[in-house]
Amino acid sequence: MNKAGLVFVGISIAVAVFFMIPAFSMPGGSVDGAPGPGYFPIILSVIVIILAIIQGIFYLREDKKSFDQDETQRKNKPMLFIVCIATLVYTILFMFIPFIPLTIVAVGFLNWLFGKKWIPNLIFSVAFTMIIYVIFSKFLHVML
Repeated sequence: MNKAGLVFVGISIAVAVFFMIPAFSMPGGSVDGAPGPGYFPIILSVIVIILAIIQGIFYLREDKKSFDQDETQRKNKPMLFIVCIATLVYTILFMFIPFIPLTIVAVGFLNWLFGKKWIPNLIFSVAFTMIIYVIFSKFLHVML
């Protein structure tokens, strides 16, 4: 049994439930069939819970007691920490800054962090943001 893995599973389920509970109090879909704002958080939370349970079953079957990190994983820890902080900052700023400029900056920052060159980074950031915007606003009818 991998105790560290089970802690991760527990935290994953807790975070999913934390986002799912308020989503149930959000308004339902519109008359024209567009999903309401709580639709996607509920679906994503259910997916996270299911995947966490599956991962928990694998952790219970393992013989290892803890995670053994190799050199690459140790070197990637600071980068992982920065990406987590950037994601948290993005989530907080999403309440104050519109989707398009915030997402362009966030994707650009993450690409820069991973060593991408400026011109391809800028092109990718704008294209990715526009594709996501079109998918959500035109096909899924979710306002960003």
